[in-house]
Amino acid sequence: MANEPLTYRRLPGRGRGAIENVSLYLGPDHLLQVASSGFTESYRRFYFRDIQAISLRASLHGKVWNAIWGFLAFVPAVIGLQVANPAALVWWSVACVFFLLLIINIARGPTCACQIRTAVQARALPSLNRLRRSSKVIAQLRPLIEAAQGTLPPEDLARLIDEASRGPASAFATPAGPIGSPPVS
Repeated sequence: MANEPLTYRRLPGRGRGAIENVSLYLGPDHLLQVASSGFTESYRRFYFRDIQAISLRASLHGKVWNAIWGFLAFVPAVIGLQVANPAALVWWSVACVFFLLLIINIARGPTCACQIRTAVQARALPSLNRLRRSSKVIAQLRPLIEAAQGTLPPEDLARLIDEASRGPASAFATPAGPIGSPPVS
């Protein structure tokens, strides 16, 4: 049926770009990234047949936030130890709020940066910003991408890795001959 509407399933994760909220949706043959900021939305489709790589790398964002929340919990706690009883309750309450934020950030797990690469672009996927969540989403996407592109036999994969490790110049290298002086005319 040509007029059937596309059905999308929202993937876990919600991220923030510079001034936008970003979500990922799984379509029948593509991944849809929706970025909304205020009154506008922008859409990017990544067709499974075009995806060359999805890469993850560890980031320090979680550790930085742990340091911030820890410091913001420590300072009011120290002040709470040194002031009188009614004020101490206020300072300890503030310390508890920041300590709770620290615990939540630790419980959410390590942070990462996720990027998707096609032949024409490489885009960050800010909604996949935690390692555990990103790994689960990639595990869901892998069979869909392999179904659209096919699988690579292990021997071909080993050959491609070997060629890539030699560098891009190795494909164009010629045997070195004696270097002589240029011809004189």
